[in-house]
Amino acid sequence: MKLLLILLNVCIAMSSCNKPDYGSPQTTPPDDENNESITPLTGLVGLNDASRVIKSGTNYFWYSTDGGIKMRWTNNPISGKWYTGSDVFPTRPDFWSNYSPINAAWAPDIIYDPASAEFRMYYCVSSMGSRKSAIALATNKTLDPNAPNYKWEDKGIVISTTESSTYNALDPCPILAPNGEWYLCFGSHWTGIKLMRLGADGKAHPTETTISNLARKEPVANSAIEAGAIYPGVKNGEQGYWLYVNWGTGLGHEQNATYEVRVGWSTNIRGPYLDKDGKDMYNGGGSAFTTSKQTFSADNSTRIGRGHIGIIKGHALDGVHTDWISYSYWLENPPSGESGKRFGLQRLLTGADGWPEAGEIFK
Repeated sequence: MKLLLILLNVCIAMSSCNKPDYGSPQTTPPDDENNESITPLTGLVGLNDASRVIKSGTNYFWYSTDGGIKMRWTNNPISGKWYTGSDVFPTRPDFWSNYSPINAAWAPDIIYDPASAEFRMYYCVSSMGSRKSAIALATNKTLDPNAPNYKWEDKGIVISTTESSTYNALDPCPILAPNGEWYLCFGSHWTGIKLMRLGADGKAHPTETTISNLARKEPVANSAIEAGAIYPGVKNGEQGYWLYVNWGTGLGHEQNATYEVRVGWSTNIRGPYLDKDGKDMYNGGGSAFTTSKQTFSADNSTRIGRGHIGIIKGHALDGVHTDWISYSYWLENPPSGESGKRFGLQRLLTGADGWPEAGEIFK
C-alpha cells in the first residue's frame, strides 16, 4: 500500500509556538473524506525519538529527546497545531550525571496505568556509543502543566547496564499486557532487543528477573537494531503482540540515515516473534513496515530514516479514524534555515493477511 506522511513544519515566528490557554478539543470531522488537501502540523522541529501520542483530559501529548524531555501538546488534533510545553525535568535527577556527561536524557515513552491512575514515563540516560546506560521512571497524575496536581515524581532507575554488559539499557517501551502484567521492551545495538517483567509499581519485578531475547539484526556484538516497541493486538482473531523495531542507522546520519521499521508477531509476549515468512526476529527476521527512504506525492517530499514507532488506538485524531502511527523522520532538503527533523502521523491499517500496514496521512 502506498505510504503517505505529513510534515511537522517549523514555527517561523517564535510567538506562534507560545502555549495558549487550554480549551476543549474540536471534534468536527473533515468536510470530505476524499479531499486531498492537507493541514500541515505546526510546531517546533529539530527533535528526535518521538514517544507515542497519549491523551490526558481533553488534550493530546507526545514527548521527545531534547536535552531533558521536551513536551508537545494540542487541544485540537484536527487543527494540526501543536504547541511546545515545558521540560519534564527542569531540575535533573542526581543520578543522570553518572551516565550522561552532559546531563541529557533520551527516547522517552509514556503510558497510563489505570490501577494507580498515573502516567508513567520511561526514558534513558547514556552517552553515544556507550553501554553505561540506565532506564528510569517518572510518574505524574496529569500531563496538563496548568493542573494543580501536575508534578513529575522521579522514581529512579529501573534497569542499568555497564560497559561489560552484553546488552544496552536504552530505548524503553512499557507494555501493559491484557492480563494486567507489566513489561518493558528495551535495547539498542549490542545483542539486540530485550524484554523484562515489571512489578505493579512500574519498577523491576521483585522475583521474575528473566531477560528475554526478542530481536537482532545480525549475530554480532554491535547489531544495528534499536527502538523496539511492543503493542498488544489481534491477528486473524487471535490475541497476541506486535513487535516493531528499527533497522539501520538514524540519529546523526540525517540524509544518509538507513532506518527502516520491521515488524513481527507472537502469541507470547516473550516471543519468539516471527515475520510473515515465519523467520524468527532474533535470527534476522522482520517484515517491512516502513522503508528507509521514500518520496510521497502528497507534498512531493522525500522522507528518510522513519522510525521510533508509536501506536495510538481508539482515538479519532482526525475526527473520523481511530488508529494511528506516530514516528520521527528526516525531511530530505528541508527549506533553508530549517531543521530536517520531523514528526509524522499515518493511519494504522490491517492488511488482508492480518498484518499491520501504514496508511494515508493525517488530514
